[in-house]
Amino acid sequence: MLLDLTLTPNRSLRRDHARLLVLVVGALFLVGSLRFLLLGLWPVIPFMLADVALLAWALRSNYRSGGGHERLVLAGDALTLTRVSPWGEAQVEALEPWFTRVLIEETPLGDAHLFLSARGRRLRVGHFLSAPERREVGALIREALARYRNQSPSTSAMA
Repeated sequence: MLLDLTLTPNRSLRRDHARLLVLVVGALFLVGSLRFLLLGLWPVIPFMLADVALLAWALRSNYRSGGGHERLVLAGDALTLTRVSPWGEAQVEALEPWFTRVLIEETPLGDAHLFLSARGRRLRVGHFLSAPERREVGALIREALARYRNQSPSTSAMA
């Protein structure tokens, strides 16, 4: 196997820290809501509860969407891209390594998009990664494809 990469989305906040963040914000809002209650401004309290609930929902949704990943495998005579959604649904695409090109398209704003292209098909890879990570993954795929092409027997030697 010349290449076996698993690409996963980045998460800057661990789950236990996210829970702690929600608890701290909830505690601060509890203290604030007591102050509003003492001032007679009780209609503000439901909105503060809604804020904490929306924060918890947003963080939970963020972690759920991070469950998806992509796996690139170059083995045998195929470069296989397997996309697994956050819900576990897998989509498999196979490309021929001899005809596959790695394209990195730079945008005017400094972003980079990574594509695998072969025989009229174009697959986007690592859309959830940062631009430097996409460039690094693109270089790794290029190296693996070059090693594959160098180790395979030449068709001219078969004649």
